[in-house]
Amino acid sequence: MGTTIRAALAALVLLLGLVGCGDDAPSPQDPESTWSPTGKMETPTSAADETPDEPQIPDEATKATKAGARAFITYYWELINYAQATGDIKTLRAVSSAECRGCLSGINGIRTLYKEGGYLTGGDYSVDVTMLEKAEFETPSARAFHAQISARNEEQVITAGDGSTTISDPATNDIEVYVLWVADQWRMDVLVIR
Repeated sequence: MGTTIRAALAALVLLLGLVGCGDDAPSPQDPESTWSPTGKMETPTSAADETPDEPQIPDEATKATKAGARAFITYYWELINYAQATGDIKTLRAVSSAECRGCLSGINGIRTLYKEGGYLTGGDYSVDVTMLEKAEFETPSARAFHAQISARNEEQVITAGDGSTTISDPATNDIEVYVLWVADQWRMDVLVIR
């Protein structure tokens, strides 16, 4: 995992300050664990252990307006949170431009981590769109917006396929994005950490 995954995830604002390691397997001394009839230790499931539902695009984000662009940007980060928690990158990839290096680097980092048997826990983002303005293009009919975003993520535990874990501390990052209205939907075209 190491450098390749860290670099890819960092491009999608998953700035991983990778430190430490550990083992998440329950031990006989774990008070949260219970003995099962099969003789194996089991940890009770909680709401936090459940797979999250894929976010649904809000109605506002289906409109080619400034408010629609803002709603889409927020929705995009909900998809990032979902992809991190599940490894399911299908919808996130579908709303990202094939030319968006920041988008694809992060998406590929998540895909590779899960493909190798790893997973991410925590690290959910909350975003604040601090600036949103119409982007001008040579083609006047193009609908696009340029935005500045402040994205704050929670602490995240990255578990590699070999079971080793690392921790990424909470952080706030300034991000620049461009969203473009294409084929009757918004698409993330540029995503750059500042």
